[in-house]
Amino acid sequence: MKIASTLFLGFGALVASFTSPAGPGFTTSWEGGDSYIAGGAYEVTISVDVDATEPSDVPSWSLNSSAFKLNGKALGKRANNKLTLDPGTHLTATFDLGPALVEAGVGEAFELSFAEGEARKIEIFKAAPAGLTFMDPSSVPDGDLANYRVLMHTNQGDMLMEMYPHLAPNHVRNFLDLNYTGYYDNVIFHRVIPTFMIQGGDKSGTGAGPGRRQLNAEFSTEKHVRGILSMARTPDVNSASAQFFVMHAAYPSLDGQYSIFGKLISGYDTLDKIVNTPAPGSRPSVDQVILSSTVLYVPSAK
Repeated sequence: MKIASTLFLGFGALVASFTSPAGPGFTTSWEGGDSYIAGGAYEVTISVDVDATEPSDVPSWSLNSSAFKLNGKALGKRANNKLTLDPGTHLTATFDLGPALVEAGVGEAFELSFAEGEARKIEIFKAAPAGLTFMDPSSVPDGDLANYRVLMHTNQGDMLMEMYPHLAPNHVRNFLDLNYTGYYDNVIFHRVIPTFMIQGGDKSGTGAGPGRRQLNAEFSTEKHVRGILSMARTPDVNSASAQFFVMHAAYPSLDGQYSIFGKLISGYDTLDKIVNTPAPGSRPSVDQVILSSTVLYVPSAK
């Protein structure tokens, strides 16, 4: 098979890029998430770049799931067929490894490698079960709130958030409820200020829209430092609702004035991309969108 142009197969939301071994006249790389939600999709993208000088033969298996090894074992039989690619060809294939991971029965963190490249550790999370009512303590007891995390998917990447019910249990319940029920899906970050914070959660996109409920303040001595999650409000201290902000840097003047309810565990690169979006005033010129959220159950959480 001879290919003389750039070929693109599929599309996926990607998190990290890893360099992989090269062959004669070509280089390879792959992209994928650093975590996997058990039973769900795990999209990967493979890229092959041929040198600009002469054609190169690339193993056909390098563009399908058998190119990957799970804990050192290939995810399928590798055929001997080759693709002859013209100089300068950029070949990209995106597909879902989720079914192969389910078939392999992965139940805990695993190592994933591409071709003969270095293995990467992939964490496994379990989605919260269906039918929970986070605002109801009989459905989710107070003592269980810290076992939930939020994986927020944005158009700039993912952010993984832990909850602080020891500081603001009602704010944690509210935030988990809004994410669990899809309230934040396709809602933008309407305010971004470098060295300060990103703010979102308003369905109207204006910064003036109401949420489902108002919350009484739950102030604490926790500091507003980089990665902290806190709730926006009006001058009324008991007016927090759906709008939240993620601190880009420490801002001591907020301490004790807003209800802190959690912190980023990972996704600081996503935070940086969102906050550094060109924004006349403080509103991004290109929408920074919360595509969806997944509430995770992590019993080992603090």
